[in-house]
Amino acid sequence: MPVATLTEKGQIVIPAEIRARYELTPGTRVEFVDEGGTIRLLVRRRIAQSDPAAGYGLVKVKPSLGRPRRLSEFDPAATLKRPRGKT
Repeated sequence: MPVATLTEKGQIVIPAEIRARYELTPGTRVEFVDEGGTIRLLVRRRIAQSDPAAGYGLVKVKPSLGRPRRLSEFDPAATLKRPRGKT
């Protein structure tokens, strides 16, 4: 059975073998249950692995005017603004 060591901050690392077997990914919520001398770990909510590449292309920007764009020129909030219609 895999073993983990408690750190000074009270943290443990769940061994990779256990994380893989139970599909525990970063962000998964767990609960500790005290059963009188035994501590049980219950998985409360699993978080699906995200694919960062799936978000590429969601924000459209106007093409540059013949020169390379600089990161300092990119304002993601401005690209999401929609023109206001007349009310």
